[in-house]
Amino acid sequence: MPLPAALLRPATSEDVPALLSLMDSVHAWLLARGRPEQWGTVPFSRIPGFPDRVADWTRQGVITLAERDGRCVGLLAAAPMTPPRVPAGAVPEGSMFIHTVMTDRGPGGRGVAPALLAEAERLARACDAPALALDHWAGSPELARVYEAQGYARVTDYTDDQSGTPVRNTVRVRPLPRPAEHP
Repeated sequence: MPLPAALLRPATSEDVPALLSLMDSVHAWLLARGRPEQWGTVPFSRIPGFPDRVADWTRQGVITLAERDGRCVGLLAAAPMTPPRVPAGAVPEGSMFIHTVMTDRGPGGRGVAPALLAEAERLARACDAPALALDHWAGSPELARVYEAQGYARVTDYTDDQSGTPVRNTVRVRPLPRPAEHP
Protein backbone atom coordinates (compact mmCIF):
# COMPACT_ATOMS: atom_id res chain seq x y z
CA MET A 1 0.00 0.00 0.00
CA PRO A 2 1.47 3.40 -0.96
CA LEU A 3 2.33 5.85 1.78
CA PRO A 4 0.22 8.99 2.05
CA ALA A 5 1.88 12.15 0.77
CA ALA A 6 3.88 14.00 3.39
CA LEU A 7 2.36 17.22 4.64
CA LEU A 8 4.82 20.12 4.34
CA ARG A 9 4.43 23.06 6.69
CA PRO A 10 6.53 25.75 8.35
CA ALA A 11 8.13 24.39 11.52
CA THR A 12 7.34 26.13 14.81
CA SER A 13 9.21 26.33 18.08
CA GLU A 14 6.98 23.49 19.35
CA ASP A 15 8.52 21.27 16.66
CA VAL A 16 12.12 21.68 17.88
CA PRO A 17 12.18 18.40 19.89
CA ALA A 18 10.85 16.45 16.87
CA LEU A 19 13.33 18.17 14.52
CA LEU A 20 16.27 17.39 16.80
CA SER A 21 15.05 13.80 17.19
CA LEU A 22 14.97 13.40 13.40
CA MET A 23 18.42 14.97 13.06
CA ASP A 24 19.84 12.70 15.77
CA SER A 25 18.29 9.61 14.13
CA VAL A 26 19.81 10.48 10.73
CA HIS A 27 23.15 11.13 12.46
CA ALA A 28 22.95 7.73 14.23
CA TRP A 29 22.11 6.07 10.91
CA LEU A 30 25.27 7.54 9.35
CA LEU A 31 27.42 6.52 12.32
CA ALA A 32 26.04 2.96 12.13
CA ARG A 33 27.30 2.88 8.54
CA GLY A 34 30.79 4.03 9.53
CA ARG A 35 30.38 7.63 8.33
CA PRO A 36 31.50 9.89 11.23
CA GLU A 37 33.29 12.22 8.79
CA GLN A 38 30.06 13.80 7.60
CA TRP A 39 28.82 15.31 10.88
CA GLY A 40 31.21 14.08 13.56
CA THR A 41 30.22 11.82 16.44
CA VAL A 42 28.21 14.15 18.69
CA PRO A 43 24.42 14.05 18.16
CA PHE A 44 22.96 17.37 17.04
CA SER A 45 20.87 17.68 20.20
CA ARG A 46 24.07 17.59 22.28
CA ILE A 47 26.09 20.15 20.32
CA PRO A 48 26.33 23.24 22.54
CA GLY A 49 24.03 25.95 21.19
CA PHE A 50 22.65 23.86 18.32
CA PRO A 51 19.15 23.31 19.79
CA ASP A 52 18.91 27.09 20.26
CA ARG A 53 19.97 27.61 16.64
CA VAL A 54 17.21 25.26 15.46
CA ALA A 55 14.72 27.15 17.63
CA ASP A 56 15.94 30.44 16.09
CA TRP A 57 15.53 28.99 12.60
CA THR A 58 11.92 28.02 13.38
CA ARG A 59 11.19 31.56 14.61
CA GLN A 60 12.75 32.98 11.43
CA GLY A 61 10.68 30.68 9.19
CA VAL A 62 13.74 28.94 7.77
CA ILE A 63 12.62 25.34 8.44
CA THR A 64 9.94 23.43 6.56
CA LEU A 65 8.83 20.27 8.33
CA ALA A 66 7.49 17.18 6.54
CA GLU A 67 5.14 14.97 8.49
CA ARG A 68 3.16 11.79 7.98
CA ASP A 69 0.55 10.66 10.45
CA GLY A 70 1.59 13.51 12.75
CA ARG A 71 5.23 12.37 12.87
CA CYS A 72 8.21 14.43 11.65
CA VAL A 73 9.72 12.53 8.69
CA GLY A 74 11.78 15.27 7.07
CA LEU A 75 13.04 18.81 7.23
CA LEU A 76 14.31 21.48 4.91
CA ALA A 77 16.28 24.48 6.15
CA ALA A 78 16.51 27.06 3.35
CA ALA A 79 17.02 30.81 3.33
CA PRO A 80 18.21 33.48 0.91
CA MET A 81 21.58 33.75 2.63
CA THR A 82 24.81 31.92 1.88
CA PRO A 83 26.66 30.78 5.02
CA PRO A 84 30.07 32.34 5.64
CA ARG A 85 31.79 28.94 5.37
CA VAL A 86 31.08 28.87 1.62
CA PRO A 87 33.82 30.52 -0.48
CA ALA A 88 32.95 34.03 -1.60
CA GLY A 89 31.60 34.19 -5.15
CA ALA A 90 30.79 30.46 -5.35
CA VAL A 91 27.04 31.10 -5.20
CA PRO A 92 25.19 33.67 -7.31
CA GLU A 93 24.07 36.65 -5.25
CA GLY A 94 20.47 36.37 -4.09
CA SER A 95 20.34 32.57 -4.34
CA MET A 96 18.20 30.46 -2.03
CA PHE A 97 20.67 28.38 0.01
CA ILE A 98 19.62 24.94 1.23
CA HIS A 99 21.31 24.64 4.60
CA THR A 100 20.10 21.09 5.14
CA VAL A 101 17.65 18.49 3.90
CA MET A 102 17.08 15.44 6.07
CA THR A 103 14.58 12.62 5.90
CA ASP A 104 13.68 9.72 8.12
CA ARG A 105 15.80 6.77 7.03
CA GLY A 106 12.90 4.35 7.58
CA PRO A 107 9.84 3.75 5.41
CA GLY A 108 8.19 6.96 6.66
CA GLY A 109 10.81 9.02 4.84
CA ARG A 110 10.19 7.51 1.39
CA GLY A 111 9.56 10.15 -1.24
CA VAL A 112 10.06 13.03 1.18
CA ALA A 113 13.41 14.36 -0.12
CA PRO A 114 12.08 15.17 -3.62
CA ALA A 115 9.08 16.93 -2.06
CA LEU A 116 11.38 19.01 0.15
CA LEU A 117 13.64 19.90 -2.79
CA ALA A 118 10.55 20.95 -4.76
CA GLU A 119 9.55 23.12 -1.81
CA ALA A 120 13.02 24.71 -1.84
CA GLU A 121 12.47 25.59 -5.50
CA ARG A 122 9.05 27.05 -4.70
CA LEU A 123 10.57 29.19 -1.94
CA ALA A 124 13.39 30.31 -4.26
CA ARG A 125 10.98 31.33 -7.00
CA ALA A 126 8.85 33.22 -4.46
CA CYS A 127 11.97 35.24 -3.56
CA ASP A 128 12.88 35.67 -7.25
CA ALA A 129 16.18 33.90 -6.52
CA PRO A 130 18.40 33.26 -9.56
CA ALA A 131 19.46 29.83 -8.28
CA LEU A 132 19.27 27.20 -5.58
CA ALA A 133 22.56 26.41 -3.87
CA LEU A 134 23.77 23.94 -1.26
CA ASP A 135 26.88 22.35 0.13
CA HIS A 136 27.43 18.76 1.19
CA TRP A 137 30.12 16.46 2.47
CA ALA A 138 32.45 15.79 -0.47
CA GLY A 139 33.16 12.25 0.73
CA SER A 140 29.72 10.98 -0.27
CA PRO A 141 29.34 9.77 -3.85
CA GLU A 142 25.68 9.04 -3.00
CA LEU A 143 24.98 12.69 -2.19
CA ALA A 144 26.80 13.78 -5.35
CA ARG A 145 24.61 11.46 -7.46
CA VAL A 146 21.37 12.59 -5.79
CA TYR A 147 22.09 16.29 -6.26
CA GLU A 148 23.44 15.87 -9.80
CA ALA A 149 20.24 14.01 -10.73
CA GLN A 150 18.28 16.99 -9.39
CA GLY A 151 20.25 19.41 -11.61
CA TYR A 152 22.78 20.74 -9.08
CA ALA A 153 26.16 21.30 -10.72
CA ARG A 154 29.40 21.17 -8.73
CA VAL A 155 30.90 24.65 -8.45
CA THR A 156 33.80 24.19 -6.02
CA ASP A 157 35.11 22.27 -3.04
CA TYR A 158 36.33 23.78 0.22
CA THR A 159 37.63 22.60 3.57
CA ASP A 160 35.72 23.49 6.72
CA ASP A 161 36.62 22.87 10.36
CA GLN A 162 34.35 20.50 12.25
CA SER A 163 35.31 20.34 15.92
CA GLY A 164 38.99 20.66 15.05
CA THR A 165 38.84 18.19 12.16
CA PRO A 166 39.11 19.38 8.56
CA VAL A 167 36.11 18.30 6.47
CA ARG A 168 35.94 18.58 2.68
CA ASN A 169 32.64 19.92 1.27
CA THR A 170 31.27 20.46 -2.21
CA VAL A 171 29.22 23.50 -3.25
CA ARG A 172 26.52 22.90 -5.87
CA VAL A 173 24.28 25.35 -7.70
CA ARG A 174 21.13 24.84 -9.74
CA PRO A 175 20.21 27.91 -11.82
CA LEU A 176 16.51 28.70 -11.98
CA PRO A 177 15.43 29.85 -15.43
CA ARG A 178 13.44 33.04 -15.37
CA PRO A 179 10.02 32.98 -16.98
CA ALA A 180 10.20 34.41 -20.49
CA GLU A 181 9.16 38.02 -20.62
CA HIS A 182 6.45 38.86 -23.10
CA PRO A 183 6.48 42.21 -24.96
